[in-house]
Amino acid sequence: MIAKAITSVAKMASGIAFRVTGWDTACRLATIESVNQPKVSQPMRIIAGIMKGRKLLLPRGLHLRPTTDKVKEAIFNILSAEISGASFLDLFSGSGSIGIEAISRGAKRVVFVEKDKKHALLIRKNLSLFPSNNPIAIFEGSAQDFLKTTKELFDLAYIDPPYEDNDLPSLLLTLGSSDTIRPNGIAVIEHFYKREFHPSFGKLIFLRQVRYGGTALSFYVKK
Repeated sequence: MIAKAITSVAKMASGIAFRVTGWDTACRLATIESVNQPKVSQPMRIIAGIMKGRKLLLPRGLHLRPTTDKVKEAIFNILSAEISGASFLDLFSGSGSIGIEAISRGAKRVVFVEKDKKHALLIRKNLSLFPSNNPIAIFEGSAQDFLKTTKELFDLAYIDPPYEDNDLPSLLLTLGSSDTIRPNGIAVIEHFYKREFHPSFGKLIFLRQVRYGGTALSFYVKK
């Protein structure tokens, strides 16, 4: 796991920071410093893995903010060593593109969590385009309800709520205080770049933040 590569811990004025062998390099290579990413750009597609290049459905009028290809590629480049064989939790799944990308790249199990019924139906339609023998589940309900009831353990969690979601800190505290993520597991939060987060939520400890135009990704490790 990435967290096993931690070589030292230092206290900083802004909170806790980690120096991770290999992690900094991967983040620097993935970081895009300038071009602002549009909220909706080209049709969604799978970037890599066994389903590389195949397109996903994205009907108009569903008020989705799909993760752009450049941000998606950066996420999975950073997590490349962790995906194969991992159990993957996709919170606020939307179209399901992140979880489906994880399946394509070798995740052994993916759980999609989405409370909007139309979005959940879209996830099912997109999954039907790519039959898989991997165990897959869709939870139709809120992320909080899922975290409070699930008994499953995950290696990786991706959290992409609406940018204006004011309940996100509470959700992260629930996640960090539960056993949903395994020790040394990674949680990735996609959010507006100006939004700031506490350096810890329960046992989730801040690792690193990288920015892609108006989007930021914050990485936390489960201790």
